[in-house]
Amino acid sequence: MTVDTAAIPENKKTNPAITKRDRRDVIRQIREITGLEDDFINQTIELCKDDTGRYSLDQVINLLFDDTLRNSLQSTSPQSTNDNNNNNNNSSQYHHNQNTSAQAPLAAAAAASTPKASDQNHGDSITDDVIEISPEHDNQQSVDDDIERALQLSRETVEQIIDESDIAERKSLDEPAGLKNIGNTCWFNSIVQAVYTLPYFRELILNFRHAITSRELNESEKQAICFTEELRNLFILMLKSPRRSINPDRAIKKFKNTRKLSGADFSHEDCSEFATHLIDLIELAYETIGKNSMNIDNTTISTNFINPINTFVTGEVIVERNENNSIHEALRQINIQMIDSSNLYDGLEALWLGSADESLSSQQAIIEQRWLTRLPPVLFICLNRYRFSQATKQASKIIASFEFYPELYLDRYMLINKNLVLNKRNIARRLYVQLHELEKKLNSYLKHPCNNESFSLANAIRVVYEYATGCRLNPAIPRRSDSTSFDQATLNRSRQHTTIPIQASHVSSEELQFIQNTLPAWLTEIEAKCANIREEIRRLKSELKQLYNESQLKQVRYTLHAVCVHEGSATLGHFWTYVYHKDRHKCKWSDVFEDAIGGQRTSNDREAPRAPSAYLLVYINAEQKSVSNGAYSELTTDIQRVLDDDLNLLQQQIETVKLDKIYNDLKTQCDRIENSQPIHKVLNLPFFSGPTPPCDSEIVKQVIDSTIRVLKAHETKVLSNDLNGLLQEIVDKEIRNYSPTANIITSTLPHNEYRLQHVLSYFSVNRIEMIYRQRVMYDIIRLLPVSNDDIRLKVFKLQATIICNSMKMSNDEVQEYQKILGDYKDFRSVIAAFLVGYQLMNENKFDEAITYFCVACEYNLRLSKQNLLPMRAMDNHVLFKTRRLCFEKWNDLVLNRFKTIPDYRLDIMIHQFLPCLMQLKLSSDDDRVYISEIQRIWCLLLDKLEHNEHSILLEEFLQRLLEQPVGQHYHSVSINKHQLLERYEETIQDIIHRYPSFFTHKTEQQSPIRSNRTTNLIGSIPIPIVISQQQQRLSNNLLYDQIVLQI
Repeated sequence: MTVDTAAIPENKKTNPAITKRDRRDVIRQIREITGLEDDFINQTIELCKDDTGRYSLDQVINLLFDDTLRNSLQSTSPQSTNDNNNNNNNSSQYHHNQNTSAQAPLAAAAAASTPKASDQNHGDSITDDVIEISPEHDNQQSVDDDIERALQLSRETVEQIIDESDIAERKSLDEPAGLKNIGNTCWFNSIVQAVYTLPYFRELILNFRHAITSRELNESEKQAICFTEELRNLFILMLKSPRRSINPDRAIKKFKNTRKLSGADFSHEDCSEFATHLIDLIELAYETIGKNSMNIDNTTISTNFINPINTFVTGEVIVERNENNSIHEALRQINIQMIDSSNLYDGLEALWLGSADESLSSQQAIIEQRWLTRLPPVLFICLNRYRFSQATKQASKIIASFEFYPELYLDRYMLINKNLVLNKRNIARRLYVQLHELEKKLNSYLKHPCNNESFSLANAIRVVYEYATGCRLNPAIPRRSDSTSFDQATLNRSRQHTTIPIQASHVSSEELQFIQNTLPAWLTEIEAKCANIREEIRRLKSELKQLYNESQLKQVRYTLHAVCVHEGSATLGHFWTYVYHKDRHKCKWSDVFEDAIGGQRTSNDREAPRAPSAYLLVYINAEQKSVSNGAYSELTTDIQRVLDDDLNLLQQQIETVKLDKIYNDLKTQCDRIENSQPIHKVLNLPFFSGPTPPCDSEIVKQVIDSTIRVLKAHETKVLSNDLNGLLQEIVDKEIRNYSPTANIITSTLPHNEYRLQHVLSYFSVNRIEMIYRQRVMYDIIRLLPVSNDDIRLKVFKLQATIICNSMKMSNDEVQEYQKILGDYKDFRSVIAAFLVGYQLMNENKFDEAITYFCVACEYNLRLSKQNLLPMRAMDNHVLFKTRRLCFEKWNDLVLNRFKTIPDYRLDIMIHQFLPCLMQLKLSSDDDRVYISEIQRIWCLLLDKLEHNEHSILLEEFLQRLLEQPVGQHYHSVSINKHQLLERYEETIQDIIHRYPSFFTHKTEQQSPIRSNRTTNLIGSIPIPIVISQQQQRLSNNLLYDQIVLQI
């Protein structure tokens, strides 16, 4: 697609910048804009050079559009001087302007010192310093770069979108592969498809090999080789990939790099310019290989090296300016100007020989003739449909129709047929003169001048007759064999209006009689003359068309291989290509011709005018078999790797498209269920609700890694298995994996706490029904935090949501489910509080440690008292004994300080120690015995103290110690529940290390189950307990619970 560069922001104003350009490339670019001959362009370039040898493209183009300067250059050129004696008519046209004297000396000096453009094709190329359009220094980016960034963003967006066209596969490799348009890349795709279908060219690309040598390559050679290698990879994918369409983005990016080196303006994404650059790049790549193979370090390639690309597209012409002045030029891409040409033969004749119709305006520029001496196997013919307006500084597209043919004979342009063709051209000149005389005579009847206007003489006669008589006047049909040439439209128009009455004017009878006798005969005579003239014009045109239709001029035959069509304007549009294939005929020649001939037309009255037209024609020599039959060598390792990578990518894209479809179907199903049914009661549970359920739910967070791991182990089966059955299989397997028996768990306590591994382990050891185990797994899966890129896990989440909605649970079951989840969270809170308390105890922060131990014991007692199953709570043996150990250390510390510090007060014992100590009365017999021991120790101390202020404090403390607890006491702690299993095992190991007899005292050799059951038999004391929880993140990014315990 071509791009409109007029939309560049105003802040991208441009300043002149200097780039090095090949003179031939500059001339070719200016020729396409102006339509003038190379020699005139070359002279103007020399004229525009400054003292440093630089020139501005804009100045050259402006001068070439100046008629005064152009005629001055033509009049003072050597060619024009030499032709004055032999071609006076043309010479007089060049000198029609009398104001050329001022420019003539300058133009003559420029012409005298200028190397001819045609001579440059066979010598070393000239490199110029060209002042072109470049950005402001502050911006450091060109307008072309802005467009490139926009197109790159468009391509990246298209690449990210994978649809069924990306994964569509060919029925067989014999079916041609298409190229995907990835953001205004139709110009690239059209040309690549055209050249790929040339077997010999395809063979050259597929067999391209670059061997690394010691010779250092310049930047242009490197880029040319990189592009050719990437084009080879693209060709092999088009040949061997099962895809129906191939993504050409990598090759396009390589080409973008190469065109920046050449300094070519490629902002319009023109397919004919790309065809030229494509051939040049591949030719340079092969030339580089030739230099490397011959170890040539200089810039001139050896004469022994034959570049296959050059022989493939290059022919030769001889340029004749007079009988004694002729040179040879290379023939590459042919550029036909659309002005004054309506078909391909006339366009080629006007380009090489000059039109035989000397009345055309383009004849003013013809001062030489080109005759073909050697023809290339392939002809690239560009139809230049762009016209540049010097007034508006904008290009417009010529949409006039231009006729081309499935077969093209070039004999009429061959040097060997020169004499015959010149005779034919003389005949054609005479026929054109007769044709123009007849057209002029016909126009005298059809466009009769009157008061600066024109009218049809026959219509004027009818008007006068109808005005005078009030009757319609129909001419008599001539009695001739050529009566079909009569103006049938006029007759039909007359018949259509015969029923409309006409009011006659007031004229005398003599005048009326004269009109009735004279005008009908005159009208019949005029209509007969017009019919005869039209017939004669048709005869002359037919004779001109058949002038070269003889066997001697039908020996060199080219067949149409491809037609590149453009639809749109000069700045916006779309390219596509028709390619001929002998075995496939998806469209007829008439369809191709209709789409490519040009001309503005509409399919129906409601549609906007369409103007698709041929832009580039590719013809191949019908006699050269190498063009139509090619083969490539065996696949090398690097090419095979390209195919393998593409196959892997194709498989991934197929899976992605299928997964997207599955995901969208499941999403639609979920939305439908959500809209048609009330919200499931379980979804409103505090554990699975909130603004961010996956982060707020402890049940989910604890098992995220293990659940994702098991889902990923089965994600490859998403496409091959029933998704519902697959997810049920995964859930059932997880339930089996985390279903140890109570004997296994109790046998490993307290060293290992398997209930912390997974919520399923807790459910299993407490004999929770299977429906709750399945439900918690589906809830975990549907609440997993996954990235948007992980489509398989997103599919699992949606399927889990659908299953959860299908699992109907009664109110009692919902309440039971909530109670089970609440018990599990409380169990983890007990473990967490125990771990923090033990850590603080080791740090000698006994007052803080006792708070955590109290919280842990109270939670554990609640779990033990409210459930018949003891495995819902922590092992009381470890918990209670550790708490007593902490009380013992704290009591010893305070006792020692009270003995040694005279003014030591027991406030902390009264307000913190005693309230916590009284909790031991609610725990176990061992705890109650320990309370008695504490009381005994402090009573003995009182007997040893003298009666003083110190003893008074002790008496007050003992009074509190020996009485029943009264009032309430609050505990507010933050509990870290992160990595409980690992921390628990480390804590138990530390207890064993610090206190080897901790688990071996014979009075405590009871099992946890027995200990818990003993606890359950203790009578309850009406102490109010208020527990609230909230989650927060501390600075170390660990999860904590804030627990408030009121006693």
